Amino acid sequence: MADRSTTWYVQSEETDSVMDNELIDRILGTIYGNCIGDAIGLLTEFMSKEEGNMWYPEEKLEYRLKEKVHSVPHQRRWKTGDWTDDSDQMILIMRSLVDKKGKVDVVDFANKLLNWAKKGFPELGDKGGLGIGSHTNRVLKHKSFLTNPQQAASEVWRDSREQSAPNGAVMRTSVLGIHQFSNINQVITNTIDICTTTHSDPRCIASCIAVTTAISMMLHGKKHRAVNGDIVHEGIIEDAYHLAKEYLPDDDDGMRRNKLHEYMNKRNLSELKLAQPDNIGYTYKCLGAGFWALRQKDFREALTAIVKEGGDSDTNGAVAGALLGCKVGFKNLPHTWIEGLLHKKWLDEKIKKFMKMLEDQIRQQEQPVASI
Repeated sequence: MADRSTTWYVQSEETDSVMDNELIDRILGTIYGNCIGDAIGLLTEFMSKEEGNMWYPEEKLEYRLKEKVHSVPHQRRWKTGDWTDDSDQMILIMRSLVDKKGKVDVVDFANKLLNWAKKGFPELGDKGGLGIGSHTNRVLKHKSFLTNPQQAASEVWRDSREQSAPNGAVMRTSVLGIHQFSNINQVITNTIDICTTTHSDPRCIASCIAVTTAISMMLHGKKHRAVNGDIVHEGIIEDAYHLAKEYLPDDDDGMRRNKLHEYMNKRNLSELKLAQPDNIGYTYKCLGAGFWALRQKDFREALTAIVKEGGDSDTNGAVAGALLGCKVGFKNLPHTWIEGLLHKKWLDEKIKKFMKMLEDQIRQQEQPVASI
């Protein structure tokens, strides 16, 4: 019988689940953590730390966009309890995987992404995709995007003199740490494919790999477990770093790899300077917030601290929420943040389809039990 955390996730009466409750709980924690971190992060997006504390002086954050920031044009574009493009794009990845029966298809994802950019999710009342970053927008407008999105992304990156490394890929790829989680090499391949659909910079690729491999390791195996079963996050962070750094160009002094390691190991949140002007969307800032969160224990406290730093707080919240959500599980996410999501029922249906695809894949691989 499903425990309290997974009662809404109804298995088919015809077959038993091949995933145990703890595994399901961590998968749901990842997906929901992404969405609620995104939604709660919207409260202070593009604000300074001082502005965030002015609007939300109390310690306990809730979804209150309309009455709390009614005079801020950016936040007014969303309804209370809604997530942003960060989670929309994660859901597009889920949809593509379901439609393609588990195969990562960059052209299918690109087509879904462009259609969403134009229309949003019409069933939710969207008129178009909101919050698309300038880099992603340039890639979407490239003449080759629908047929060869990776080439389009590469050309846009080269036009930036290979300097553009925004967080528009790392914000959406957490779900790829779930898909085929027991095969970390496949997780990396899938991650690279989806990242480079829009983002070619090696720093973006390394950021995505660090996040998805960390999630994969939390879901699979006992290497990073304490005697009581708790996840030992330091080992996961170090292993994720070593996997990710291989996709950074080598240099004589190791500076590129040292920078990745530095951001993945920030122990003081303020050191990330998340609201630093003209640099809030840097992929390593978001990555740093995510791995800072992974070291924490309480989801509400960690996400509140990140959101109150301001900057690109919805994206920082999405990545932090996915990583910490995987660690603590769905059962330990704040109840009011889960139930306060504007489109929770719709999200649940998307998750059920994705989970069914995961279970079908596990059965096809002749793995009788997929357990943590």
